[in-house]
Amino acid sequence: MVKEMKKGYCVALTGGIACGKSTVAGFWRRWGAEMIDADEIAHRLIAPGGVCVEEIQQAFGPRVWAPDGGIDRTRLAAIVFADAAARERLNQMLHPPVIRRMRVWAEGIRREGLAGVALIPLLFETGMQQEWDAVVCVASDEPVMVQRLMHRGLTVEEARARMASQWPVARKMALADRVIENNGTLEELEARSRAVWQDLFEQGD
Repeated sequence: MVKEMKKGYCVALTGGIACGKSTVAGFWRRWGAEMIDADEIAHRLIAPGGVCVEEIQQAFGPRVWAPDGGIDRTRLAAIVFADAAARERLNQMLHPPVIRRMRVWAEGIRREGLAGVALIPLLFETGMQQEWDAVVCVASDEPVMVQRLMHRGLTVEEARARMASQWPVARKMALADRVIENNGTLEELEARSRAVWQDLFEQGD
């Protein structure tokens, strides 16, 4: 049986921090998906010339200014992951333009008959889960997540603060249409990603 891609099909890919979302997205891009990344959109919004730079500079002051005219993401992250009110203030600035951009992209995917995957770490937190044909959650056990974040240079306390800034992974898993567990090897993750890809995106001819 020849398999071909479903046309005009949009899937949201979400999950916990350090669960392997980007790795799964990389597999799916290689297998034929058009991809958009909410974090990349947000990064452009606070890069030099970004539409949210001035507003964020005014809100958080000189401590977040970067020499190139954009926002220092490391300093901004240190502030918002330690202060829930500051994080909510930032989200109110960034989320609306990110959501608008993703909606325009999804309209194009459906109009052009492509297979689309939107990587949205805060999918449920922003209430966007109803806008996609399916939602896939990449999930790992909490100790695994902490260990991965520590390998990125965070302390245990910083890792747990980042995790606490999002919904618990178990809550996301319960609301998703499909779950890809990632507690093992890269090969195991690829196999699980392939199975979900085939289930969602491939159809017999």
